Amino acid sequence: MSAPAAPVELVPRRPTRNVLRIGTVRLPIAGPYRPVARLFLFPDGRLLWHVRLWEYDRAVSHLVATRVLIAFAREQGLLALEQEIARLVRSVREGSGARD
Repeated sequence: MSAPAAPVELVPRRPTRNVLRIGTVRLPIAGPYRPVARLFLFPDGRLLWHVRLWEYDRAVSHLVATRVLIAFAREQGLLALEQEIARLVRSVREGSGARD
């Protein structure tokens, strides 16, 4: 059984190197590889997750909002994943900036 399709939020690319990687969570998706979601803080204040998902014969990169990952975690009943996502986002908002 595959995971339900989550809405993808299209985000225009901006040429900048000042993007900060905040943290990483492992996505418990069945398959031959173990995908991760990495949280990035963009200079304009946006928080976006970079996720590489296997599509047919290759990994494809996606930028998604936090609400998309939270929706996935809730739909799959993954409380620990939901809490880890919230912890990383909270660390940025509170200024502690957990970086990996």
